[in-house]
Amino acid sequence: MNTAVESEAPSATPAPPAAWHRRARVIAQDWLDTEGQRWIFVLKTLLAAFLALWIAFRLGFDSPRSAMMTVFIVALPSSGMALEKSIYRLLGTLVGCAAALTLLALFPQQAMLLFIALAVWVGFCTAGSALMRNARSYGFVLAGYTACMIAVPAIDAPLHVFNLAVSRVTEISLGILCAALVNDALFPKHQSEQLVQAVRRLYRNIAQLCSDAMQGRLSPEQLERLHLQFATEVAALESGRAAAFFEAGDIRTRNQQLHAFNAAAMVGLTTFHTLHQLMQRLRNRGDMLVPDVMLPLYDAFSKALLVTNIPARTAVEVGITRDKLQALHALLSQMIADAREDFRRHEYNDEQRLNLDTALELMQRFSDEFYQLVVIYHDLPKRLSDKPARTAGQILSYSAKTPPMIALAAGLRSAAALLLLTLAWHGLNWPSAGGAVIITVIFCGLAASSPDPSGLIRQTTLGFASATPFAFFCAFFMLNHVEGYMMLVLAMLPFLLVGAYISTWRKVAGIGIGFNLMFAQMIAPENLMRFDVLNFINDSMAQVLGLILAGLMFALILPEHKQGSRRHIAESLWGEALRLCISDTANLRHHFESRVRDLLNQLSMSIRGTADAATRRTLNQAITLLEIGHAIIDLRDLSARLKPGHPARVAKEKCVASLADYFRKPQAPQHARALIEIRAAGAMLRSLLLDKDTLQANEAAQLQRALTDLHLIHASLLDQSLNEFSTEAALNGASNHAA
Repeated sequence: MNTAVESEAPSATPAPPAAWHRRARVIAQDWLDTEGQRWIFVLKTLLAAFLALWIAFRLGFDSPRSAMMTVFIVALPSSGMALEKSIYRLLGTLVGCAAALTLLALFPQQAMLLFIALAVWVGFCTAGSALMRNARSYGFVLAGYTACMIAVPAIDAPLHVFNLAVSRVTEISLGILCAALVNDALFPKHQSEQLVQAVRRLYRNIAQLCSDAMQGRLSPEQLERLHLQFATEVAALESGRAAAFFEAGDIRTRNQQLHAFNAAAMVGLTTFHTLHQLMQRLRNRGDMLVPDVMLPLYDAFSKALLVTNIPARTAVEVGITRDKLQALHALLSQMIADAREDFRRHEYNDEQRLNLDTALELMQRFSDEFYQLVVIYHDLPKRLSDKPARTAGQILSYSAKTPPMIALAAGLRSAAALLLLTLAWHGLNWPSAGGAVIITVIFCGLAASSPDPSGLIRQTTLGFASATPFAFFCAFFMLNHVEGYMMLVLAMLPFLLVGAYISTWRKVAGIGIGFNLMFAQMIAPENLMRFDVLNFINDSMAQVLGLILAGLMFALILPEHKQGSRRHIAESLWGEALRLCISDTANLRHHFESRVRDLLNQLSMSIRGTADAATRRTLNQAITLLEIGHAIIDLRDLSARLKPGHPARVAKEKCVASLADYFRKPQAPQHARALIEIRAAGAMLRSLLLDKDTLQANEAAQLQRALTDLHLIHASLLDQSLNEFSTEAALNGASNHAA
């Protein structure tokens, strides 16, 4: 054995030194791109935290730990996200301080009236936070619980309330400034760079989805997952754009371009999915005539969307796709004529002919909308002076909004928690009970806008509980033996290092953040340190108990009314469809598309693991309602172009009214009535189209497009997901009536 090894050893040729250097650089770069980013974030966070603590010591602040804790709270991977959160934290703190001063001035020696007023204020702020679900929501949360943090301790000492408010603002401002300085000075990671990657990823995914679906490579289950993923990516792009707005650069001047990109992506994908669903319904029925006729168009578009077998990777590279789509657009009229000629060679009925007209109309719309998306994407890197002036009006942004009942429930929950706990506090002679009240209010507000409030509170509770023994050991066995600021830093550093590192792992980030917040809170570094074991135990118990009580509030008070609730999302979807039929406000199409995509994003965020059958039904309802909604908008636009009293306009208005009745009360009689009105309107349009000589210029084209819209609505109303919701709504109504 040894002889064989020795005989083989000389044959091995050592790698040249240059190869080892290249390999070492690759390994180092890989580490820097993955694990290295975590440690850079940890070191930046701790440096900013200790800098804020040192300055607070030097300036003699009453509570230097608040400046340090602010750094841990606003610490985020990119400078844009950190600045966005910091600014809203500061604004929320200022508003909360003003509210606390106002309420204490109104009820100076009336504790119960003060608690009631505080509960109303906290409920309002929490509802606003849950309703908005973006960075502004954090400002609402701060405005609510800052008022509690100032007013509750000032109940026994109202003359100190102004000093408390000033101290709170100055300490938080110091933490924000230190975090911003370190983020921008050391290894800056700009949100604008991540935004570029998000735009590229969104375009690639849309182009790949459309190409794969046209080639028949995607199953219905895969399409469902991709639709949820797409909704999440659209929301993430808007969130990243809002954060990048706070950075220096040209992102602010490109807001309209990014809004237009997001809007074009949503509309284009909806049109494509409507076309794909129409073909899929025909295939499921075994009617292959129209799908077979559409194959040449599918094949041509599928190839045009790709560059060397994959979608364009950059905005510059997408110019190749733009040129392909331009060439295809020039041939599209002939290809459509060829498809019609191929269709006429077969035996067909009126319904099949209408299916072909609808499919070709959708293909034309998809061609125009996707080309518009490609043009917007290709123009993004250009200088604004190089782009042609746009004469169109301002493009609206994607907006996130929680169903109102969930926001209202969040406000009621926070208000009830504050009232109940303050009553218990009055009945107890426990000095630390005020801390438990404040923590409960804080996390009732923070968790209200989270898709998993129980998970957030659970992770933070674990962080608080695990930090308590380490804080006790550090305070009573280390800090009481050290002198000077540097020794204080060295004593606290190992513990905070662990917490900051854990916070870089997304699945357990709440534990790490909770650990550092609790550790800094209980160590309570001040210029004159106090070491009181009894006070430490009381305060730590109050902090953990407050978190447990916040979790109980979510479990006991309106537990079904939380972010991502499937039932509320489904009801909101039908409410948005109803609004399309009865509202006359401007920009209906954009608001409808944006709201439905946001509801899909909420549904996606609430899924833990694999989506269950009920969640998949809600997803299918959302997609089907998207199809119907766009057809209704188009139908209403076409109807408005006709003269009042025109037979086609009257028929379409009756059709839209019957759909409104169905969306308002989705049950079998309303469903049947809507189908009858749609068929009647279709028959009316076909009779008018038979006598084209009596029609005015362009009127025949408008009526033909309205006929395809009616056909789409009719086909979508027969979708199984809508029938399931109608049955579920009827059962819920019957059970509520019985109750």
